[in-house]
Amino acid sequence: MVQFFQYLGISIGAYVEAFPKLFKKGYRRYLVLPILVYTGLLMGLIWLMLNNINRWLNLVLGLFGYQLGELESYSIILVIILQIIMIFFMGSLFKYATLILLSPFLSFLSEKVEKDELGIETPFSLAQMFNDIIRAVRINLLNFIKEMALTIVLSILAFIPLVGMVSPFLILIVQSYFLGYGLMDYNAERWRYSFADTEKWMRKNRAAVATVGLFFYGLFLIPILGWILAPAWSVIAGTKVALRLGK
Repeated sequence: MVQFFQYLGISIGAYVEAFPKLFKKGYRRYLVLPILVYTGLLMGLIWLMLNNINRWLNLVLGLFGYQLGELESYSIILVIILQIIMIFFMGSLFKYATLILLSPFLSFLSEKVEKDELGIETPFSLAQMFNDIIRAVRINLLNFIKEMALTIVLSILAFIPLVGMVSPFLILIVQSYFLGYGLMDYNAERWRYSFADTEKWMRKNRAAVATVGLFFYGLFLIPILGWILAPAWSVIAGTKVALRLGK
């Protein structure tokens, strides 16, 4: 816990340092791209929710022998729980879809930060760029699955006395860690870490990874403006933290 708050301070410093860069020449373009991505994602997610939410609820309720129109009063709580889980699911899906779709551009942004900070320039390779995109998709999909599985388990545990008091905090930490993982993996890409090496590095620095993801999570709670700033701002800050931690 002490380590978490120590890295929380480091991450705050990195985000403060990163903010002015967002509006400098060569960085501003990374604020425009998310607008285009979010427009498409929001339209898609709204369509999915409006056209499929009752179908999904009936599918899950069917496992318990219920249907939406046949619920007894005490069963309404089951629907509420499922709706909360679905909101978590769609919110997480939105964040991870953003990271996946923006991964090529965020990778370039992370490289630019490293060049400005250390003077190290990564040679461009089209083949390597495609490999990095595939890597980003794989890692973010796996993180999404892990996050949702743990979130569902912790949501169920929330109904257990005492355990339920810390469950929301644990959910926040879990989601922050996996988001931070995706944001800081661009450094592991350049270091040519294998998936096993990346996992080892992330776990070793889990407090730093979680605090970087925590701010990204917080920014996403701010509609429109937070969504626009979150990807570029968090990658700049996450790269700064990763460079401070080193290989």
